[in-house]
Amino acid sequence: MQTEEIRILERNELISAVVEKHERLIAEYQAEYDALTTTSTALDTEIEDLKKRIAENEEKTEVDDEKKHHYGRDAEIELEKLNLKPMDNDKIKAGIAALTSSKISDSAEERKTVYDALRTDISGAEGGDKSALLAKVDAAYQAYTEEHTLKETTDADKELLSQKQGEVTENRRADWLFKRIDSHKESLEYWKGMK
Repeated sequence: MQTEEIRILERNELISAVVEKHERLIAEYQAEYDALTTTSTALDTEIEDLKKRIAENEEKTEVDDEKKHHYGRDAEIELEKLNLKPMDNDKIKAGIAALTSSKISDSAEERKTVYDALRTDISGAEGGDKSALLAKVDAAYQAYTEEHTLKETTDADKELLSQKQGEVTENRRADWLFKRIDSHKESLEYWKGMK
């Protein structure tokens, strides 16, 4: 069996080795900390921007929902002015209600189908000038499509926000690094004083 020779370090060599170790760790931790805090600052900004955009889009969605219902009521008023046959009147009224419904489970395609059928029913009904009624139906559908698009955007932003907030909680390493850097700086000052 071969034995290794053990060398005992002089006091100054030992202190120098300890000082070098602390300086190396401070440099490594500081580099990682700087990278994390730069990323963290950008992430915080992105999160705040997402929150602001979500709030703005939710407000716009409410406005579009109100517009949709407003134009739906206007369409019903225009429908009453036309004095259509009761069967046509009831069918068109039901179509307006379906078009301006607050039902969220409808897909954009389903609502488009309702809109197209309603326009066909209006155009096919016997009676006077239906252009004002069609304009109100078009406006209600336009408000719906804007509302639907904003809801989809908001849902995607909420999902992204949740993901980004998860990344922030993973950034706790920056706090740990900050404490370790301080600890190593204190130790470094102590050992430098021992020289």
